Amino acid sequence: MTSERPPPAAWGKHLAASLRAIRKARGLSAAQVAERMGMDRRNYANFEGGRGRLSVTRVLAFAEVTDSDAWAILAAVLIGAPRLALDAADNKMLLAFFILLGEFEGRLGEKVRLLDTADVVTAFAASFRELEDLLAERQARKPADWLREGAARLGLKVPDPLSEDEPS
Repeated sequence: MTSERPPPAAWGKHLAASLRAIRKARGLSAAQVAERMGMDRRNYANFEGGRGRLSVTRVLAFAEVTDSDAWAILAAVLIGAPRLALDAADNKMLLAFFILLGEFEGRLGEKVRLLDTADVVTAFAASFRELEDLLAERQARKPADWLREGAARLGLKVPDPLSEDEPS
């Protein structure tokens, strides 16, 4: 990902990469997605190929039929990071963000404009660091450790399958 927003001319390439990755990860053919979206194959091929104008309506329809995150697809295109669309397809990270943003705006209304840019950046940066810490903790905790710790809480002993000291 670059630090600058890609120009609109590059959006098609990023959209195409995002849509194809999600479709393939879902195990769907282009024909299946086209049918589910109510599009003929040629129009769908142009859409998935990133040709033509970026259509929010079509991105929303694609996300619905592929059970992915439309907002992550759009963000991936705008920031030039197609992988984000696939990585957020299951956890709906950007959808959750926009729901929370809508609730925040609903509570604060016009007071939102009183927020200082520095405060907003600081708050978002802290939230992203917290998510990074959660991921690091989760990745550090191996499934075998989790199983062993959980079994111990239940008063059971689970042998380490990699240990040669344990009888088989």
